[in-house]
Amino acid sequence: MNSTSIVQYDHFIPVSTSRLIEVLQQTALTSPQMAIIHKLNQLISFQFYQQLVSLKNDYLAFNPDRELLLDQPLQTDPEDCINTVKSTLSAANFTELNQLQIEYALQKTSPYGLEIQIDFSAFENVSLFYRGMSNGSIEMRDWRSLYLKKKSISMIHYQRLFLLLRYKDQQHKPGIHFKLFKDIPSPDLEMLFPECKVRMKVLDKVKLAVTGGGGTAGGLLATIGKVTAAASPWTIAIALGGFGMLIWRQISKVFIQKTRYMATLAQNLYFHNMDNNAGAITFLVDLARQEEIKEVILAYAILNLQIISSLEQLDSACEQWFLETFDTRIDFDVSDAVRKLRRFNILTDDTATLSCRDSKQVIENLNKQWQAFI
Repeated sequence: MNSTSIVQYDHFIPVSTSRLIEVLQQTALTSPQMAIIHKLNQLISFQFYQQLVSLKNDYLAFNPDRELLLDQPLQTDPEDCINTVKSTLSAANFTELNQLQIEYALQKTSPYGLEIQIDFSAFENVSLFYRGMSNGSIEMRDWRSLYLKKKSISMIHYQRLFLLLRYKDQQHKPGIHFKLFKDIPSPDLEMLFPECKVRMKVLDKVKLAVTGGGGTAGGLLATIGKVTAAASPWTIAIALGGFGMLIWRQISKVFIQKTRYMATLAQNLYFHNMDNNAGAITFLVDLARQEEIKEVILAYAILNLQIISSLEQLDSACEQWFLETFDTRIDFDVSDAVRKLRRFNILTDDTATLSCRDSKQVIENLNKQWQAFI
C-alpha cells in the first residue's frame, strides 16, 4: 500500500519522529532552534511516560490478563478508564468509526468469502477507532470467468484499528478488552469482534445442496431398490449401512466447509493482530507521544522558517512543506499544534499574530518546565 494514498482529513503524520527531526536538521534552522526541538522531544516523552504509568495503574483492575494481586478495593470507575483511553486515542490521531460506518461495513461480504454475524447485545461498551485510511484493492478470482481470471476489488483499508469492548457479563468475562490491528479492509471489520458466528456463502449452500441433495436422492433410490429386491436381512443391513455412510459424507462436507472458513478467519487475524490489553495501551501511548511531538516540532520549525501571520497560513505552510519533502499529503491539525506551543510558552503573548519567543527565552522556559517535572 502506497503512503501517498492516505486520504484527506487524516491528521496522522506518516513519518517517524526521528526521521522528521533528521530532515529538519537539514533546513535553515539555527543550532538553538534545533536544541529547542530536542528539548521538546524529551519533555513530551517524559510527560507521556507519566501518563502511561498512570493509565496502566488505572487499568490494572480491569486487565483480563492481570497476574498481579489487588490488595486494595477497586477505586477506579471503568468509565473513567475507558474515557482516558479514548482521550489517548484522540491524541494519537485516531478517529472513531460512527455506528453508521460500522453497520455499512458489516453488511458487506468479506473478500475472503466469509459472512459473519455478531452478537452486539453481549457488550456493555464497544467502540472502534482507526488511523490511516487509504484506498486499496485485492485480486480475487471471479465466478463469471469460471475462476480462470482475477478481477480487482477496490475497498477502503484501515492502516491501524483499535477495538475497545467490555462485556455485560462481568462475572464470566470480566475486564475491559483492548485490541490493536493493522491493515484491515473495511468489509473485514466484523472479523475483529468476538462473539461472531461464521455463516456459509449462498454459493456454497447452493453447491452443497446440489451435490449433497443429488447424491443423497440417488443413494436413497438405490437403497430402496436394494431393500425391495433383497431376500436376506444381511443384504438389507448392508444397503441401509451404505445409505447411512452416504448421508454422513454429505453432512461432513458442511463441517469441512465451515472449518475452512474458520481457518481463514484465524489466519487473517493472526497476521493482522498487533497487540492486546496492557500491551495495546503501551503501544497506543507511544503512538500518541510521537504524534504530539511531530505536531509541535513541525509547527515550531515552520514558524521559524517562514513568515506566518495566521492559523490558516501556518496550516497551509505545514501541509505544503510536508508534501514537498515527503511527497505525501496530510491534513495538519494546526489548532492542536498551536495550543501545545502556547502550553509550552513558546509563542509570544500577542494572540493576533503567530511568532515564537527568542530561542534563549524558550530554552529557559522549557528548562523550568523540566525542573518542575523532576
